[in-house]
Amino acid sequence: MVSPPTLHIHFDSRREASPVTHMTETLIDAALRRHPALEGKVKLTTSWNLENVAAALATADMFVGFRMPKELIRDASPRLKSIHVIGAGVEHLHPTEWISPGIVVTNNRGVHRQKAAESILLFALMLNSNIPGLATAQRNANWNPLFATSIKGKTALIIGVGEVGSAGANELRKLGLRVVGIRRSGTPHPSCDETYGPSALHALLPQADFVFLTTPLTKETRTLIGKAEFALMKPGAGFANFCRAKVCDYNALGDCLHSGKISGAILDVFDPEPLPADSWLWTVPNLFITPHCLSDDAEQYIPMTLDLVFENAKRLLNFQPMKNIVDLQREY
Repeated sequence: MVSPPTLHIHFDSRREASPVTHMTETLIDAALRRHPALEGKVKLTTSWNLENVAAALATADMFVGFRMPKELIRDASPRLKSIHVIGAGVEHLHPTEWISPGIVVTNNRGVHRQKAAESILLFALMLNSNIPGLATAQRNANWNPLFATSIKGKTALIIGVGEVGSAGANELRKLGLRVVGIRRSGTPHPSCDETYGPSALHALLPQADFVFLTTPLTKETRTLIGKAEFALMKPGAGFANFCRAKVCDYNALGDCLHSGKISGAILDVFDPEPLPADSWLWTVPNLFITPHCLSDDAEQYIPMTLDLVFENAKRLLNFQPMKNIVDLQREY
């Protein structure tokens, strides 16, 4: 007699976003075949509307999604053991009173690593070659040659040396940059030439030719970069935000770009998203905008996500610690 599946995994595909993040049944089935140890041990369900979510949560052990049906999870998920967020940021989960103490929350930390690292490398080269300024000149039909020196030997400051920040640091060092990292612990990181704690931020900003934001959004990092921090940056420095919009004061950044204090900036994250067509940011000089698309692999983002989910399913079945557990108190 064949035993019934022992673990019910529900995939919530209601997220209204790019198809890059859609968990289709085809992708889910293909991923499951890559994990034969789970054959016959899991029940898989998928929802595209809230009604299907409610029915699935009655028996689900694992919930995989981005937009959380918080009240349903709190009141109607008696078996739920794990919530997996198909993103790195978890600020939208807070406040977390709706999550029962016994539920483990995991996220996609590391899934963005390679694509994001390549984009940080791209951003560094763009900033070094004054591409934001050249794009502004083109928009204004202004022939304005902006010459640059080699990037080798310059200093990059990476604020947030996690999966994305460390991967970006590795790529930058290959180009001969000195990479200085800031991380919560302040302990040395092998991807950086030097590593410091958050208290060193103001001392490090004047040294950096390029400043990259790759830190989670938490109570401690909200508006981490504002008017005072931009004032400390080296004249002509380049700036890029790759994490969350609320980590930076964009009004202060706009003032800095209008004054010419820094040479250029690249933003991949905004609040709200999509960025409204009438936003003042579209016309800021020397600002290059990318619509939150440079950290997600167009073909591999969901396959890598599903591999992580099924790896954690095996760990759950075997009573082993899961990967990518989120510390809800630290907010990442």
